[in-house]
Amino acid sequence: MVTKQPRWAPDPETYAARKPAADDTYRPVADRDDQLHDTGVWWTEVDTARVLPTDTERAWRRLRESLPELVWNAAKLGGNDFTLSEVRTLLAGVTVGDHSAEDELQVLALSEAYGALRDLIGYGRFRVDKSTSDRLNRIVARHETLDAGRFRGEGTLRRNGSELLRARFAALQDRLAETGDPRLQALIYFCSATRTRYYAGGNKRTALLMMTGILISNGFDAIAIPHVRRLELDHALDTLVVTDDATELMSFLIDCAASEA
Repeated sequence: MVTKQPRWAPDPETYAARKPAADDTYRPVADRDDQLHDTGVWWTEVDTARVLPTDTERAWRRLRESLPELVWNAAKLGGNDFTLSEVRTLLAGVTVGDHSAEDELQVLALSEAYGALRDLIGYGRFRVDKSTSDRLNRIVARHETLDAGRFRGEGTLRRNGSELLRARFAALQDRLAETGDPRLQALIYFCSATRTRYYAGGNKRTALLMMTGILISNGFDAIAIPHVRRLELDHALDTLVVTDDATELMSFLIDCAASEA
């Protein structure tokens, strides 16, 4: 059986360049132009009610308890071949053999980033701002790029494009402030940040961490994306990149959350 290759690049941080398919169809959305202007993506109505509320303290405790699983799934989605038991062993301070140094560093960086997020939420310091996003990216991508923690164009290769990225981030913040549902805020953030690619590396992992912070800070559990559903994620990402339509990806994330309930 031959599986169709996704139209986005297998490298989790680099998308393949291609034109939209000729048969791509766009559903009429009254607010679509405003959505695109503010976030770089657009979406139709999604059923966020399937993401059930809890409370911030309980969600935070569950984050602490499930850190190895969250780290493992996030690493697996990026192509890392550590098993869950090996991740637990590594996080306990014991070196695991038969893995590349890059994979080991990626797992450790993810663990540190989730730990930083846990502390930010626990001390009430998590914010949906560039400083928080930069801090988390600086951790997850520090072994992959010299410009970790800085928007593209802010680092070693300074370009005017960084001004556009900062303006996009500010517009995204304004859009989220106008969105009453924290669940939708989290989904919009993840899709917009993933599509915009603010950083030279670690974009989806950083977006996932920020989405988790938004959810838990507002009394919802983190959304874990099981690595066994990677093909579904790939397809939703492909749709996002080709059409800027985030609806499929949002619905996928909601389904992941509802499946855990």
